[in-house]
Amino acid sequence: MRKKYFLKALTLYFYVALFETVNAQPRIQRIESPIVHPDRTVTFNFKATTAKKVELSAQFIKELQPLEQDTSGIWSITLGPVEPDIYPYNFIVDGISVADPNNVHIFPNERFKSSLVEIPGENPVMYSMQNVPHGEITYCYYFSESMKATRQLLIYTPPGYHKSSIKYPVFYLISGTTDTEETWLE
Repeated sequence: MRKKYFLKALTLYFYVALFETVNAQPRIQRIESPIVHPDRTVTFNFKATTAKKVELSAQFIKELQPLEQDTSGIWSITLGPVEPDIYPYNFIVDGISVADPNNVHIFPNERFKSSLVEIPGENPVMYSMQNVPHGEITYCYYFSESMKATRQLLIYTPPGYHKSSIKYPVFYLISGTTDTEETWLE
């Protein structure tokens, strides 16, 4: 009986200690950004408690837009309405360009990684997922004689390609300037 009581007390002590430890951990504040509203306005948020100036650079605006800081160190701006499309954007924090750390959608570029925001429209656009057969993307590597280096290559094959005996034409899409081989796919 004593052993059973001791085990229950020890278990209770363990759970209380665990609860206290978990609740004592500092909480990371989750910032949502960007927020696309139904009226196609967009709110951008960025946490930088020590920054002196935060601006937004986006493809849908002509010049940098200053964000306003609240008392908790979150900088914000709401713009729009914005025409439906996908746009790259980034923050300029005290003169330094940074991608949005709260947004996983990144524009693949060799020099700088901009974040992406999609403004949906009333009707599906060309790049929207549609209920149609989809092909495959295959990642390959080849050795470039001219560059003396191994390079990455993406190959798109249409639906049913591997089971077909049809000869398909080849279309080579070469990215320009600072884009990567994934830019057209992303």
